[in-house]
Amino acid sequence: MTARRSVRLLVVLLAALVALAGCVSLPRSGPVSASQPELPPSEGIGLFAAGPREGASPQEIVEGFLTASAAGYSDEFLVARQFLAGPVVQAWQPLEQVRIYADNPAPSFGRTDDGGVRLTVAAEASVGSAGHYTESPPETTIEAGFTLVRNAAGEWRIVELDDGVLLPAANFRSLYAQGAVYFLTPEQDALVPDVRWYPRENQATALVRGLLDGPSQWLSPGVVTMVPAGTRMTVEAVTVADGVARVDLSADALSADPEERAALYAQVERTLLGVPGVQLIQITAAGAPYEVTEPIPELSSYPYTTGSLVVVADGALAEVVAGEVVPLAGGSLAGLDARSPALGYESEQPTLVLLDGADRLVTAPAAQSQSFLLAQGSALVAPSVDIDGWVWTSPQESAGDVVAVQDSGTRVAVDVPWLAGGRVHALRISREGARAVVVWESGGRTLIDVAAVVRGLDGVPRALAEPVRIGERMTTATDAAWVDEQTVAVLGTSGGDAAPVVHLLPIGGPTTRLPAVDGAVTITAGRGDRSLVVGTESGRIYERNGASWRPVLTEAFFPTLPG
Repeated sequence: MTARRSVRLLVVLLAALVALAGCVSLPRSGPVSASQPELPPSEGIGLFAAGPREGASPQEIVEGFLTASAAGYSDEFLVARQFLAGPVVQAWQPLEQVRIYADNPAPSFGRTDDGGVRLTVAAEASVGSAGHYTESPPETTIEAGFTLVRNAAGEWRIVELDDGVLLPAANFRSLYAQGAVYFLTPEQDALVPDVRWYPRENQATALVRGLLDGPSQWLSPGVVTMVPAGTRMTVEAVTVADGVARVDLSADALSADPEERAALYAQVERTLLGVPGVQLIQITAAGAPYEVTEPIPELSSYPYTTGSLVVVADGALAEVVAGEVVPLAGGSLAGLDARSPALGYESEQPTLVLLDGADRLVTAPAAQSQSFLLAQGSALVAPSVDIDGWVWTSPQESAGDVVAVQDSGTRVAVDVPWLAGGRVHALRISREGARAVVVWESGGRTLIDVAAVVRGLDGVPRALAEPVRIGERMTTATDAAWVDEQTVAVLGTSGGDAAPVVHLLPIGGPTTRLPAVDGAVTITAGRGDRSLVVGTESGRIYERNGASWRPVLTEAFFPTLPG
């Protein structure tokens, strides 16, 4: 009787489940509604690896070690160390550097004279322990040697190798994330990003450590930080829970005055808000609340003022309004060999200058004033106007300085000793005024450098500090424009390009190549790469249109936006 009752009960339960399934089936009628599901942020992929296989050859041990190294970000490199023997088991520093190689072709292995294994593969980039990304020049290879011996069990193990890990590009993109630590302009009126690449795991912790350690060597002369000397984190990690990132600083942070504390908060906040999942920050010092009594300054990292596109058309300066070319009042260029206008950031009566021929920098004629000379030199490059109203240019053949001049006539020679003897093609000042990108040639090689702008206490530019190099894969370059706080667009060639195309170059990141525009000779940009505008030698002007370019004007030359 008990068994029969159990069977009947099971039948009843099955029938109930069938009925319930019918109740929750997908509806076949009624209104259609839309929803916006919240998806978790991408955190890359988790990699797992096995330890050494019994009887593995030296090459198989190296191959297994490389796989385990890529998985080491998930297991603190415990499996990777199983492929090692001797002192190197503890001495190997995997996070000292990352050498990134191309996904194709596959690595080539060979044996060395002492019986070791040598790996050769096409290089893409490297990242140091501080998170700085350095792109590799074309045709560069990575060569890594591994010395192996047999252990007591007769199995091959690695006993000598370089610090760091080797990663294929696809694995690097999954395991590492781009971020930035933020510093301040000397006037403390804007933020300046310092791009870093850190493992996705604990990215927030790495970014705060980078901020506390200070700016990169190249950027340091042009920025300031409100982090008091000696300040460190008192715990190993920044904790992120429920959208709140909690940072506990050492008691050294308490030495900051009220205004410095507010600015420090702004630095930490902007640094961490770029981390997926972080919506708010909370700072403590030695475990106690970090009191900030002054308002947190609202600082931009890209203080760009939107302006109309200015062009040279029909013998006059004109702005483009709703797709129409409208001559500027008094903008006749009669008597001038007008080229390369540059526009300031002022909302009313912005600075407007241009080149008169190759050798003269002049103000643009206006309704109430004529053009007058600002600077003269041999074959000047297109001018750039910074946020403080300084107009920058340089002779193409550099003597180790560039020119900065205001429309009032004040002029200074800005010291740039590393440019001496080179040929300058383009000079552009970043939106916040703390950095300059210089496109130039030296020894027949095209170079793209970004340098900190060093200014005096009066704000007058004095020098461009020693630069950092970007765009190593470009073979020629002729023009440049800032497109966001971390990226410049450069017109030139790379790889097998037959003619110049626009490349996007992060200040510490991989180059991206955009579709070509026939006859492109100049570029300008506003806010973001979607604002890019290209001018051609035939007078056609193109703007970004999705993944391609759209022609917007003909018979117009030298398109320019503020900056």
